[in-house]
Amino acid sequence: MKDVFISYANEDRPVAQKLATGLEQSGMSVWWDHHIQVGSEWDKTIEDALASAKCVVVLWTGHTKDSRWVRAEPRGALTLEKVVPVMLEVNATPLAFTGIQALRLIGWDGAAGSKEFDILLGVIRAKLEGKSIELPEASSTKPSLLRKLVDLWGIKACVGGVFAFLLIASSFVRVNPVISVHLQTARMKFSVSPRLGDKRLTDTLSFESLTVEHVGKIFISPDQLLVADPADYDMVGDRYPPKAWLDIPVNGSPLQFDADPSGISSEITIEPTDPKEAVAGQLEAIVLTTDTSVTMQVSSNNTVTWAIRKKESPQRLVVSGLHAIQFIQTGLNTPAELSIPFSQDQELTYHITFEGKQGMIELFGQDQALDLVMKEKNITAKKPITSSVLPIQTVDFSWQDPGTGEHKPPEGFTGTVEYVSPQGIPWVSIEKNAFLTLHHLDDFEITSISIDPINHKLIVDLKGKAGYIKMGTAGNPQDLRPTFFDTIRFSPLFEPVRALIGL
Repeated sequence: MKDVFISYANEDRPVAQKLATGLEQSGMSVWWDHHIQVGSEWDKTIEDALASAKCVVVLWTGHTKDSRWVRAEPRGALTLEKVVPVMLEVNATPLAFTGIQALRLIGWDGAAGSKEFDILLGVIRAKLEGKSIELPEASSTKPSLLRKLVDLWGIKACVGGVFAFLLIASSFVRVNPVISVHLQTARMKFSVSPRLGDKRLTDTLSFESLTVEHVGKIFISPDQLLVADPADYDMVGDRYPPKAWLDIPVNGSPLQFDADPSGISSEITIEPTDPKEAVAGQLEAIVLTTDTSVTMQVSSNNTVTWAIRKKESPQRLVVSGLHAIQFIQTGLNTPAELSIPFSQDQELTYHITFEGKQGMIELFGQDQALDLVMKEKNITAKKPITSSVLPIQTVDFSWQDPGTGEHKPPEGFTGTVEYVSPQGIPWVSIEKNAFLTLHHLDDFEITSISIDPINHKLIVDLKGKAGYIKMGTAGNPQDLRPTFFDTIRFSPLFEPVRALIGL
């Protein structure tokens, strides 16, 4: 018969061996599993040793907590009150033994001669002599003040309840996340941030034809200028015959066309002189000013339409790469230095030639509006509209039904919303036939816009902080702003906290 039985996990064997040596040197007989003889029935041997021992010391660590055999060994000794649980690691006690007071010797390595060993030795001797004992606390790692209060007042459950209540309350508190959005859409509308200053919207884009409405003024320096007599237009052939063209001497001098103040809507169209040509010129830049609102839309033939609105500071447009173009204008006054023998209150068609160099046209919109429609032939690959960073303050991808006034998503609208901060929150896929609206934006940017010629869609990437994110349908909108609880729940610190309070 042995005085003390030591129960431990195999990973903690060095601690058990030191403890057994120290107890034996103190005059106690100790049984631990190195006494099992080769060839013996080890489970029967352990059962006999447990039954005959006067005291069972259990070394609780993370290893023993997960060991089925160690948890089973002291169960029988519980009813005989022979167990002395020793907690060597925080929260290492299995659920079945949490109601038994344990000796807290956190971080002890089992060595004799230490404060922890002396305390355990005294507890074992009292247990062997049948005396009632109160287990003292002796930890080399001191518990925190909060832990002492919890242990002192027995309010762990209360603290857990309060913490759970706070977690529930935090689920009603929204936070403004930093998001990254990737979309395919046929339409988008955004307003430029006030901190923008003048900003170039587009990369260089070639075009087959370009129509600009609400023109304020145009600057051009042609080498040759021809104008067609509207009376000679061939309705059957849908063209002007050679006799219709009148040569206007310009000698490379700059010309300025201005909007007609009579109220006729000003518009120009630039096309190649030869209909077989794929390119008329290049849209070099659309320059936006502060507080501009821009609507972009792509049609089924990959025509791109811009609607640019601004109460003041007209937007500027630069067209370059021109050689020989057809220039059709309505609602513009011809420069006074040009002697045009036709009425100015009708559409006029010009042939403009830039000899030996690439020409350029610079135009400014009227104060409140500038609309552009750009067509291009044979787009076969993804084509960038802009790869520059464009700060914005609002963006919307819906369109308004003129009959009902209801906002609806563009056809085939798809994409994802990913959370850059708070980290860990799962990304969201935009539902079929759903809308997405972003407002109250802070440091929000469009990072790229391009055309997918196969799906006839704009591919848009955006990033920044959003205070309003709604996705869904008109009858079922969904707030995509995470809650404060989400920031906790997906934090790497949440799991150990949850385990600590037992949620």
